[in-house]
Amino acid sequence: MSSPALNHTSDDVAQDAAAKLALSEGLLKRAELLQSELQRFADHLSEVYSDYFQHMPTYVHTSFTSELKAEVESLERALRDATSSDPLASHRAQSTNLPFLEPVWDTAKRSRDVVRLRCAVSTGPFKKPILAPGTRIVRTQGESQPFRSGSFIIDVIADGGHSWYKVSSMTNKRLLFDLAKEAIFCGDSDEDDESSGNVVEDYSDIPLVKLARNLADTAKGHRIQTKNPTTFLILPRIKEGENPEVDKVLEVCRQLGVNTLCSDALPPAPPLSDDLLHIMAPSPKANFTEVLNIDTSLLVALASDFSHTKVTKQPWFSHSHNDHADLESEQSMLSLVYPMIGNHKLVCTKEAAETFFHIVDTLATDSEKARAYLILDSDSGKSQEKRVKELQSLSIHHVPSNLQFPIDIVDMNENNCQDRFTDLIKEKLNGVLNPGRSVFSYGWASGRTTLTCNSVFIKQLEKDLEQLPTLGDIPWPSIWAFSTSRPFVGVPKDIRKRIRKHIGDCSVACTCGIVELYGHQSNVTIL
Repeated sequence: MSSPALNHTSDDVAQDAAAKLALSEGLLKRAELLQSELQRFADHLSEVYSDYFQHMPTYVHTSFTSELKAEVESLERALRDATSSDPLASHRAQSTNLPFLEPVWDTAKRSRDVVRLRCAVSTGPFKKPILAPGTRIVRTQGESQPFRSGSFIIDVIADGGHSWYKVSSMTNKRLLFDLAKEAIFCGDSDEDDESSGNVVEDYSDIPLVKLARNLADTAKGHRIQTKNPTTFLILPRIKEGENPEVDKVLEVCRQLGVNTLCSDALPPAPPLSDDLLHIMAPSPKANFTEVLNIDTSLLVALASDFSHTKVTKQPWFSHSHNDHADLESEQSMLSLVYPMIGNHKLVCTKEAAETFFHIVDTLATDSEKARAYLILDSDSGKSQEKRVKELQSLSIHHVPSNLQFPIDIVDMNENNCQDRFTDLIKEKLNGVLNPGRSVFSYGWASGRTTLTCNSVFIKQLEKDLEQLPTLGDIPWPSIWAFSTSRPFVGVPKDIRKRIRKHIGDCSVACTCGIVELYGHQSNVTIL
């Protein structure tokens, strides 16, 4: 017959095992829920950033996804060990990082336009502010290179890059312990000292203050649309107003320029839904204007044989020609362009049109010329319906019936729109060669979205504008850069038409000698 004491011990062991099992199961369930929500977010990113000029979606969440995966695997091991006699089994579950990862995700769900989760940025030293991750004209990773210097993890970068959030698991109890360790108490300084900058230095060795200072200093070394990111310190396990000592530390963090939010200031994270996902990661296509401004590079792609036919590689093709033939076989250029332009009204500047037709007359095949005059020439008197029908006869791809051809040609200073620019902005734009200057300055000045295949130029324009002290009240330009381009197939150089322009005013008769020199050559066009 077993003794009551033995039965009691046996019951305790069973209850302890059951408690460990319940703890591990509960934690794993929470981690898997977080993982499923993160996967949903990742799928949404892939959808809204499809066809973007950079492969953005994976960068946004890679670090956080890896950390969460490791946490789930650790909790799965803890669950397997929960019924074992291993004394470390319960420790593995209790030491989980989930109480930190969950508020990071909650912060993301309370945010708009999330750029990165758990992003390492450089801590300097900074000779000059560097480009922060985020959206200027297009979404980029910026210039921060933490592997070359010290690094600091920003838990959530949101608002297109303008807001940096750092989450801390600090508690009131732990903060009081840190204060006691440093022998800092609320009554150590008189009121005069508290009103001076000395009070910040008094708390400089407190870990939470160090964290806030690092956050503030790192943000000051980065720029997003000519401004430093706004910083936030998220403290979901600290209650403000309970301890004067704790409140004093929070005030010191705020004096450093960091928005410090405790549990009472944090609303519950909203449940994940499709509507919330579109707030967390809005489509960059959502803000397209009703009228779209078309760059020369896209005009060429719209008329190119590469885009409309199955091009057979020729011996005279350059490496670039062969590459574009391969790219087109992988994904049709028009499958990217047509959904973007849809039934939008389309315009291009006079300079863009002139450059386009110059390229057409110099390089294009007969079919490329025919398409060029269908999409842009407004003098033929052809209706929109007839243009679409004729374009369809020149293409192996379906041509949507609602395409608004011909594209209207506009003056780059339409309605004196360029007057809104400051002298500093005009100076930057004047450094851009035409037709790029006319295209992008018109789109920006008129408030219209510009579509281009020239992503290299966009990156340089972003850097140039970031060098300005401010853009004032002028919003940054709206531009969509396609991930690829298509040149004209053209003709071999030996049969290619050459263009020669008159020098001076030869409208009545040629006085510059161009006609005498080239007029007899059939492959020369004189403008």
